Amino acid sequence: MAKDDWNIKPNTQTKLQMLEDIFDIWLTIWNGSKQQKWVDKEWYVLDLFAGRGWYDDKGKEIKGSPLIFLEKILSQQNKLRKNNVKIKLFFVEKNKNNFSELEKRISKFKENYPQIKHVSAINLYREDCNKKTEAIIKQIVNNSRNPLFLCIDPWGINIKKETIKSYLNLFNPVDIFFNYSKEGERRTRGVAIKALKSQKEIKTTNSLEEFLGKEVDYKARKDLDLLQEYVKTLFIANMYNVVGFDMEYPTKRDVIYYLLFASKNKVITNKIVKEIYAKYKERTTGPNLFGKEFYLNSILSLFPKSTGILRKSLLYKTKVEYGDWTINHIIGCMHGCNFPCYAMRMAQKFGWVKDYDDWRKPKLVRNALELLDKEIHKYKNEIDFVHLCFMSDPFMYNCETNELMPEVKDLTLKIIERLNKESIRVTTLTKGYYPDEILDKQRFLSTNEYGITIVSLNNAFKKRFEPFSAKYDRRIKSLRKLSENGLRTWVSLEPYPTPELDKNAEDIERILEKISFVKKIIFGKLNYRRLNSSGISNSMWKNNIEFYANMAQKVIDFCQKNNIKYHIKSGTPLNRKNTENIFLT
Repeated sequence: MAKDDWNIKPNTQTKLQMLEDIFDIWLTIWNGSKQQKWVDKEWYVLDLFAGRGWYDDKGKEIKGSPLIFLEKILSQQNKLRKNNVKIKLFFVEKNKNNFSELEKRISKFKENYPQIKHVSAINLYREDCNKKTEAIIKQIVNNSRNPLFLCIDPWGINIKKETIKSYLNLFNPVDIFFNYSKEGERRTRGVAIKALKSQKEIKTTNSLEEFLGKEVDYKARKDLDLLQEYVKTLFIANMYNVVGFDMEYPTKRDVIYYLLFASKNKVITNKIVKEIYAKYKERTTGPNLFGKEFYLNSILSLFPKSTGILRKSLLYKTKVEYGDWTINHIIGCMHGCNFPCYAMRMAQKFGWVKDYDDWRKPKLVRNALELLDKEIHKYKNEIDFVHLCFMSDPFMYNCETNELMPEVKDLTLKIIERLNKESIRVTTLTKGYYPDEILDKQRFLSTNEYGITIVSLNNAFKKRFEPFSAKYDRRIKSLRKLSENGLRTWVSLEPYPTPELDKNAEDIERILEKISFVKKIIFGKLNYRRLNSSGISNSMWKNNIEFYANMAQKVIDFCQKNNIKYHIKSGTPLNRKNTENIFLT
């Protein structure tokens, strides 16, 4: 649609009817008695491409998205007032003429329905939404008790991926109605692939890359594959479920755009919105011999691979000797270490996982942020720091993609940010690597402490005992980068192997020199009895007290020489109680 073309088309009318149906359900759900028991009283509606507020249908005015939102809120005003809810609306429109029309329609609506002021606060901005997002976010209470409905219906591809990510990074429950312009993407992709050199063509290429994100290879993918890759890298990576309606041109069998709806609540996407989409698909296409089920199956549906679980609590005080409080927001670990893993054994004991293969299919705690919001104020005064995490890995590595698992990384970063927002320090330990987001000193406290586990530099040992974790050099490199940027870093040399398991084990100095930049080191022996019971060990094992005493002394000498704090774990020779509180302030 051209910017000056406000004569409504059948596909636009269908789109607006869908939006009206979905927003009506959104209001009804959040106004329900179940939600009212825990939800806060300030909600948000953001319309980033608000337009002029109305369309023309042969002389008849058809309300656009801003008036749809206001009329639906007005229709539920009695219940909203009863529940003391106020909805803040943000209407953003860049075009001067459109904005002027929008102001007139909003002013007229407020004049005709003055009671709307009791349940809403309306904010209008004549601005590029990509530039205004930071200012809008500052006006939003950023927690899981304040729901947010985000409407993105852009001209072509004028929405940047990073803009959408800014909203996905909020703690709020965000539900998104998004018009993904296949026509706009296809048109600009044609220019970008030709790699022409005029200023206009370079600008077009830059716009496409800002829309899709640099992680999406637009040159090598077909239309639907490109859409799915976009959805996976934006929504699925942030644990959102997505359904999509393929809106066709009025006069030909080809898709003009996809109406995507994204939510972390799978019931909303896979049941409610999917059924709405199927209803409109049947209405626009016509009855089918196979009935409603045929249309339900035709709706594009994409969901995170990691299955989630719900828990009743999240924060707890740990009994681990150098710990304080901890969070385990993941069950299972893709690293699949073969020491064997204590965390895996506990998970099997409590019935959380069936076996090793099941353990390597991590499950996120879907309500982790909601629980954290509830518990953080309850325990805040008791907490010195929170460790992530003793039962899994907060920056889990996927050896198939050679990258971090995006959904694990995203949840971990949000948990750290939420704790830091309350001035609670965090310590982390990983066999993955650290993402660059950690370097954002405005988002995260500089007093956090980031660690890696390194017990060998021998690739043969890694292949046997840490088969799916990140390479040793990659771990160290990412930790060094944090240290060079002024962040606090540490290393866990535990469980440290014996020469029977790693022929290079006695050369601990080689590891220590590699990690000499860190501020703290923890050293601990391998529980060989547990290893022996798993059937992994060989008959050459002997009780290597002397070996571990020698290694512990080397660690102590190195740390004292290089002004590095250290702790030798309980059960390991040369352990001292006075170093246990290595992370306490």
